[in-house]
Amino acid sequence: KGMMTPKTSIPPPSTSQVQSRIQQTTSIPVTQVQLGGEVTVGVIVFRKMKSLGRYDAYAGVVTNQRLILAQLTSEMITAAATQARDQAKAEGKGFLGQWADQLRNTFGFTNRYLTMPHQAILTETPGNFAIPNNNINEIKIHLKGQNDDNARRELEAEIKSSSGTYKFRMDENSQFTDILKRVYGERLKMPFGYFHKSVNIRI
Repeated sequence: KGMMTPKTSIPPPSTSQVQSRIQQTTSIPVTQVQLGGEVTVGVIVFRKMKSLGRYDAYAGVVTNQRLILAQLTSEMITAAATQARDQAKAEGKGFLGQWADQLRNTFGFTNRYLTMPHQAILTETPGNFAIPNNNINEIKIHLKGQNDDNARRELEAEIKSSSGTYKFRMDENSQFTDILKRVYGERLKMPFGYFHKSVNIRI
């Protein structure tokens, strides 16, 4: 392919591009944000499956007191990309620099929940909610895609609580399961004989 012709106006990446490539890192083991004794331990990217392979994306913010489920809307991701583009343009960066900043900003989008006040997370969108840790009886992890060589393996977290059972998919990444293990201990049930492998994280 030839070189891309620079444009004066750069559209933000499409939602499908961001969802297929966005990255989320959990290299910070415990944040220093403490509100009323509540500390954020880490963030997990969850997918609530719908029909025909569709899903709603959530950031699972794990604290020492509760699990906060923050819905990630396409509008939020697009806004983050647009903000990064505008900032790069203001800094005098060219087309490629602006595009790189857009992707870099969306890749680390969920990192912001590591330092965001917990009440602000809960009220960010109407679909956000929380499950107190002492109401969670068990988190059972199921391995999906292991019987199909062409399928990407992923994990399903079945969260059993006094308020009901919730099921979310997540990428097969040891950082995610380590966060759950750190907070829920023996209540986290991994598949028998499970050996994990880390993969790139997507939304």
